[in-house]
Amino acid sequence: MALKVLLPALMLMGFAGSYVDPGGAFACTVPQGWSAAKTELGDGLFLTEVTDSDDEKAANVTLFVQNSPSDIDVSQHGGIHDAFVGFLTQVLGEDGTIRSQKRSEVTFDGRKAARIDMTYTDEDGVSLAGRITVVVGKRNAVAVIASWRTGDAKGMKLATEVENSVAIESRTPRSGGGSGSGLFSQASIAGAAQQMKGNFKRSPMNSVIVKGEPPLTYGSVANFVTVIEVLFDIQFTETEFLATQERFVEFYSKADPEGKRILANQGAELLKTLTTGTQAERDQSRAEGKAVFENAFRNGAEMGIGYAQVMWDAITRRANQMGSTTAKPAKEGWDQQISEGDIDATMEMLIFMWVASGRPTDEVTSEAVMTIRGGIIQGLPGFDPQLQMLIANAPKIYAGIRQQWAGASAQQRLAMAQQFEAALTEWGIGGGGGGGFEQSSGGGGGDGEYGMNAQIAMNTAWNSAKTWSTTSGG
Repeated sequence: MALKVLLPALMLMGFAGSYVDPGGAFACTVPQGWSAAKTELGDGLFLTEVTDSDDEKAANVTLFVQNSPSDIDVSQHGGIHDAFVGFLTQVLGEDGTIRSQKRSEVTFDGRKAARIDMTYTDEDGVSLAGRITVVVGKRNAVAVIASWRTGDAKGMKLATEVENSVAIESRTPRSGGGSGSGLFSQASIAGAAQQMKGNFKRSPMNSVIVKGEPPLTYGSVANFVTVIEVLFDIQFTETEFLATQERFVEFYSKADPEGKRILANQGAELLKTLTTGTQAERDQSRAEGKAVFENAFRNGAEMGIGYAQVMWDAITRRANQMGSTTAKPAKEGWDQQISEGDIDATMEMLIFMWVASGRPTDEVTSEAVMTIRGGIIQGLPGFDPQLQMLIANAPKIYAGIRQQWAGASAQQRLAMAQQFEAALTEWGIGGGGGGGFEQSSGGGGGDGEYGMNAQIAMNTAWNSAKTWSTTSGG
């Protein structure tokens, strides 16, 4: 079967990407040429090293994770900060010499954290600089140690980008201080915004993305995405599609002739295999294909292979449960469970509202999107049940809004855009003063900056989406 030819070739392409902790404690980006490796230390303590394969001391990020069998009460966070910092500084002091250290209280991934900036000489006499950041999630305490050789500006930049990309108890890294390589990278956001501005008009299947022999076309990506959608019964969002396209372009540009052929043509061949023949043959092909892809993507993702990570994230986000709502489903086929995929669909719906209302697309940055996304995740338990219901069914509602927008007349789109604009302004997202996507000037609720952003975001989505939710899928 063609599936068994395609997957081994793709899994060998170890390019820059992201790493998701198999235990669900964190996700982070992995620079090109770096690798991520996890070690179990016992008693629920794990060590993950993200390093340059050729020179581990040039720069690296090490993550210590302590799992908890039950939810960690917020009253314990301060004590955990102190204990983790004390443990790690003691270990470093035993293995080398801490020349200087300074503690501060910071915010990391929307959470209160303790940070130690230090200079250090290791057991080999190498002079290093870096910092330890300790942060607590729902069931995981995580210490992020970023270090680099003293005076190594390039190493410092790489380590800092990995450090800044760490997302606690998520399958999607933060932007990492640069363009990002996760689901909401700047490139995928920009591409999705262009699709939105073009009213979701698709490119011709034979349009060339990258020249070569054979060329990589829009159809190369679209056919492969359709294969994944068929096998796993999911629908990619625009940002997921664009993130997949990013990886195809990256891999194609660096692949040998056989790799180029696979990336360019195999999607169509796989789709033909899955959709032709008798019903029994199709069922068998889909069962075999799902098993092959699931195994390959899972293993590749745990190895930190970027291509596999994008695919595995798209699949597992739908199963990664973040909460539920007590609200009664508004339509048959709607559900009460909230997955990480539902939250991502909500974020893309907010981006669409921003773009559709005519606001500047360059203000929808990866950092702004991830700030609001993190706030939604944190504030989720306290949201109104009807807002929770919106999040739980955001993929259906957003699909309905997209479909209506694509088929609307210019006058109908204007009316929809005006309501989007009024809702965004009312709830303070980039309102009147020219603020960016993440900024707010009122409305909402909740405690603190992130709670407010989350409440603003969800009320905005609700005010706009409820008008069309009765016509959306389901």
